[in-house]
Amino acid sequence: MRRLSPIAALLVCLISLGARGQGPPALDTFNSPDGSFQFIYPENYELLVGERILKATQGRQAALPVCDFSIAVACVIYPIEGEGESKLEAAGFSVAMLPGTLNETDCLGFSDPLSRARGATLTSTSVPIHSRMFRHASAAKRLPGHFQSGDYYRVYAQQRCYELQVEVSMSEDGVPAPKAPRSATLVDPRANKARESLQLILASVTFGKE
Repeated sequence: MRRLSPIAALLVCLISLGARGQGPPALDTFNSPDGSFQFIYPENYELLVGERILKATQGRQAALPVCDFSIAVACVIYPIEGEGESKLEAAGFSVAMLPGTLNETDCLGFSDPLSRARGATLTSTSVPIHSRMFRHASAAKRLPGHFQSGDYYRVYAQQRCYELQVEVSMSEDGVPAPKAPRSATLVDPRANKARESLQLILASVTFGKE
């Protein structure tokens, strides 16, 4: 398996530094149990695997979880302690493996029941991450007083359908929230900061034989 990109590691480090004005954070590497993928993340972000995806606290509000225990292999939770009056409730990056026997066309076309249930909107372009091309879709969820923006990146690798997810949950407080296309600016600066940081973790993902 190819080593993680030093550029991706540097970007994660820089975004953390810019966000907190502190010294360089320690970075860690997650390797999936079957060796199919890996990514890097700051050590002060919480890594959830196994039963912890279901049991651990995901931010301030559990109404709209940012990590789906039913399909996620690993999830990284953005730290929101000390975020003050921010509308940010939770933010997470995860790598999921879609169940069933999806072929490449169905996987990259977001034609499975999960995508239809989300109401995902497929973008017209693919997104390169290292040597692979991912298809991107976005979706928004709402509960009374809460809003979640989700970005989903799919790749068909090793005869499996993988989905990289970046989800950010916020309180609405009566303020209309935007729809969730990839380029959208969220209504809260700290929510934008969280999403940008998690997207850099996403950019560090590599799969086997890369």
